[in-house]
Amino acid sequence: MRQSNFQGYFLSILFIILIYFFTRSYYSLFTWAILGLFLLLAFLKEENRLFAWVMISFFCGNLILFYTDKFIEGYHFIPFFRLLINQVLFLIPILSIGYVIKKFNKKISFFFTKLDLNNSNKYFYTILILLFVGVTFLFINKNGFDSNMFLSLLSFTLIHSFLQEVIWRGILLTQLMNITNETSAIMFTSIAFATNTTIFGFSTSVVLLYLFLGFIFALLTIKYKSILPSIFVYTLVLILFYLYDWLQLPL
Repeated sequence: MRQSNFQGYFLSILFIILIYFFTRSYYSLFTWAILGLFLLLAFLKEENRLFAWVMISFFCGNLILFYTDKFIEGYHFIPFFRLLINQVLFLIPILSIGYVIKKFNKKISFFFTKLDLNNSNKYFYTILILLFVGVTFLFINKNGFDSNMFLSLLSFTLIHSFLQEVIWRGILLTQLMNITNETSAIMFTSIAFATNTTIFGFSTSVVLLYLFLGFIFALLTIKYKSILPSIFVYTLVLILFYLYDWLQLPL
């Protein structure tokens, strides 16, 4: 195995370990691992050094997000607006990572592109539209025709899906493909995505569900060379989670 590949796989595994330490509040282990990563920077090839800085900026961005969110808690916003503000704060790690990648003069993502609307893609989006109509009928059947509630639910799920897919399938999938390969990048981003859900409390079933979703979203992104399909599918999944009481929102 080439040295660059070994470094890429090592950094990919380290990324998952760091996410686990960070989400499970093992801050002393997390700090030591980050310090070790800083020491490794001088020994890494350029593409691997870039990903190391991407990891560092990812966690720095999330720390800033966390403390900004805590600061905002002091203001008494309406619960739903408070929820939306929390989601918008995910722009912080996105901008942090994007800045680092630009400093290396590298491409941020392969997947920030418009969807090519050929015949197969049109069929896919037709199916998505039909599913959306079906989900809308389920919502009406459960809650009655409450347009404000539905629009609130749709706005939250779209914002959440968009920002999460920009981070995981847009940026991180691209960067992992640069240091490993397509198959490994799909696997590593899916595991990291699922591990990251433990920040809300550990549940094996939830982790396995998000691992499966991570694979699906990554495959859709690779197949259609755009994050738009995964954003739309993720939005539908979250709406279904809400309808079946798997997702609690202050609507």
